[in-house]
Amino acid sequence: MARKALIVGSSRFTDPSFEGLDVTTEAAAVAAVFGDEAIGGFEVASLSDQSNTTVFSVIDRFFDAAGPEDVLLLYLIGGGVQGQGEWYFASTDTDARYAATSALSSRALRHYVETSDCRKFVLIFDFPFSGAFAESVMWVGEDFPGERAIVAVSATNALREHEKGPSWSAGVLADALVDGLRTGRADADRDGVVTAEEFGAFLGREAVTPVQQTMYHVTPAAEHLRVAGSPAVHGTTPGSDVEWAADATAREDFLHRDELAGVLAFRLTDARMRRPDVSFLVHVDGAWGTGKTTLLGFLRRRLGGTFLLVEFDAWRQARLGRPWWTLLTAARDAIAADRGWWGRRWLRSAEVFARARRTGAPYAFAVLVLVLLVGGLAFWLWPRQGTAGGWSEAAKVVGTVVAAMIPFWAGALVVSRFLLWNSARGAKLFEESGTNPMAEVSAHFSWLLGRTRKPLLFLIDDLDRCGYEEVVGLLDTVQTVFRNAPGAASAPLFVVAADGAWLRKSYESKYPVFEHCVARPGKSLGYLFLEKLFQITVPMPSFTTALRRLYIDRLLRISEGGDSEIASEAALLRGRLRGEAGREREILDILDEASAAAKAELVGDATRALAQPVVREQTEHWLRKFAPLISDTPRGFNQFVNTYTAHRAIRTLEGNTVGTDTLALWCVVRVRWPDLFDHLEAEPSSVAGILDPALVSDHFPERLREVAASASVREVVASTLGGPLYQGRIEQCCGVFES
Repeated sequence: MARKALIVGSSRFTDPSFEGLDVTTEAAAVAAVFGDEAIGGFEVASLSDQSNTTVFSVIDRFFDAAGPEDVLLLYLIGGGVQGQGEWYFASTDTDARYAATSALSSRALRHYVETSDCRKFVLIFDFPFSGAFAESVMWVGEDFPGERAIVAVSATNALREHEKGPSWSAGVLADALVDGLRTGRADADRDGVVTAEEFGAFLGREAVTPVQQTMYHVTPAAEHLRVAGSPAVHGTTPGSDVEWAADATAREDFLHRDELAGVLAFRLTDARMRRPDVSFLVHVDGAWGTGKTTLLGFLRRRLGGTFLLVEFDAWRQARLGRPWWTLLTAARDAIAADRGWWGRRWLRSAEVFARARRTGAPYAFAVLVLVLLVGGLAFWLWPRQGTAGGWSEAAKVVGTVVAAMIPFWAGALVVSRFLLWNSARGAKLFEESGTNPMAEVSAHFSWLLGRTRKPLLFLIDDLDRCGYEEVVGLLDTVQTVFRNAPGAASAPLFVVAADGAWLRKSYESKYPVFEHCVARPGKSLGYLFLEKLFQITVPMPSFTTALRRLYIDRLLRISEGGDSEIASEAALLRGRLRGEAGREREILDILDEASAAAKAELVGDATRALAQPVVREQTEHWLRKFAPLISDTPRGFNQFVNTYTAHRAIRTLEGNTVGTDTLALWCVVRVRWPDLFDHLEAEPSSVAGILDPALVSDHFPERLREVAASASVREVVASTLGGPLYQGRIEQCCGVFES
């Protein structure tokens, strides 16, 4: 039995109607992973930017030479076209007007699959219109003839393309495919084999953006077809060898942090697609040791191909210089690193001139003086006759001129370091001497944004190790200087991972005199500042009993018996989850049907299903009935919706399916009285003091008694819309109570 793979990529086209995206990197990465003996084990052949005749010829021989027991893998990436009820994969010389005679049609490929002696196929289509292309190849709606074992994966959704037109980005499917096979994440049951069902299901949930949905089809005979091996799975006998666990950023996900990163990645990409000119700030809130840095690591892996990532360690950078200077330097370094050698040199030169226009009058004067002095010195010393002796004198002149340039050049460097912000000392001097330095910094940051090839995403970590002056200084700089940079067509995005209590206390320590005159009942000064800064706050998931047990079992390499039954149950319910469009409660009901072991495998799928736009729209419509309980401003309702979606995602990842109305009512408390929310989250039994005002002094500290005894709080807590919020319901909303 042979395993053969053919990778076909098209990037360059003679027809200008095709968008020429470079897919060379993606094709090479896919070829490498399938050609790896420890993973794919395929004999790989690649074809890049060839004519339609050549593509047809090579595919024809590929299918014709295969035997009945062989496994054939075909991966097509590049251009796609639709025409007259048919779908095509474009070659270099494809003419979109005459695709029937110049491109590979789905019917032609279906003919190859039908007539080949081979009975096992892995077909991966990564191009515009690939969803409809795959459905045509697979005879969706009919039984595929010949009992062939086939898994077909497409980078797009046929129904979505039919309604809204093609939407495809190179790298979405390829990146997920390579990552899933190399890390072993595609091996759902961790048995060392990635089956066709596991392969398709993994890509269906991972290779997703707000406008692109990967689909897959598996024939009954292909359910257990081996697509690849999983070298990342350890074969340790349970209990025979326990590895030492380091207290460092995790690379293997045992606690659904990667699933949470997927939700965040989806929302960030969606925010960028909807309003590219608006900055978006996300706060990942959790105490020390809850996995915030690990979450950022998984987020980095998911968004590295979509955004230009600026990784910023606030604790380390706080010791180097002004917040605006460290942020600006980190952004410039990331933009430069994304370019080649010549690109970095060009960026550096262009930035010198851009800075000189704003702050470099003395610098420009120094350079001008340098040029005039060197030119005058050369003119004065240069020989007037072209004799041999004269040229000997010229050589001496060159040496003299070079020697004379050194002190002037050193002076120019000093000027650049002090006046062009190339050092912390220069940044300080610039800030103290400029008339409006922060406006100039903001303008220069806009200039840098215009030189990026991707939208900029800052990942800020360890801010909760800094002193309150550094915390406030950095967040205020983000808010006033970088977030609203003038004239930026693509605004930056920020994810700040830090303990919320630390951030709030920092603002309250910075501005203690305003606490009593600005703070509101149940909403301290620190909360008011963070509410102004962040559009959404995402709490880290609770370490529930079930999750703790799963974590320890995986850490010790203990697997339960009946893994195949669990995988089958999860696969069945996963298919039902994919069919639920627009109904949050039905998605949660499916999760409730699962056994505890299968639920642990399905929580990520359920969370992704809840994040789909059609589900979110339906849920937001449902939540409108809570508007009278919130403030009468659009901002208040938007904050409520964002808070609800964040808490719903977290609870779902914990396997917690608390009802929509109950969780929504709890989020009303979070939005209106966050200090009260914190106390109830820590002491759920304290709700008795709200439901019975006579008990308020027994359950609340003095600073919260007035608000806890208020009629407005009691109206919300006792509301029939999901309430009353008695102790058990609050525990479920907080992830404490486990059914």
